[in-house]
Amino acid sequence: MDQNSQQPETPLDEALHTALHDQKFANFFYDTYLNSVIYTPVKKEGTQIGSWTEIGLQDRFFPLYLAFEKGKAVPQFDSLQRLQTWSQSETFDYLKVKAHVLLKILDPSMAIVINAGTAFEYVLTSEILELLRQSMRPVSPV
Repeated sequence: MDQNSQQPETPLDEALHTALHDQKFANFFYDTYLNSVIYTPVKKEGTQIGSWTEIGLQDRFFPLYLAFEKGKAVPQFDSLQRLQTWSQSETFDYLKVKAHVLLKILDPSMAIVINAGTAFEYVLTSEILELLRQSMRPVSPV
């Protein structure tokens, strides 16, 4: 889908739209992404079918993986509605966390597909994700 023909609907859409039109705003997009609450489709351990239940980090779960180039990618969405629209009639459970939290626990070989199936779909390769991991640092009050 073409981002130029669609109006941004969310802050993450807006950040991507801005960065694609002016490269100097790339860090703005990455910052917005890392601080966004994201929804990742998962399967709770011991279940066969999801029921749109929010899973916590303390639960045992398996993220949904998509085939991607030479490896796998995890789909992520910036709203539950977008995840549900993308899934069509299939039901999942989901993990709802800030992107930077999931980035810390995600296998380094994985890529991420943000907002799959929308005009603002964007792929973060494992190489880009590693650079983001390296750039994240704790901020402590002075």
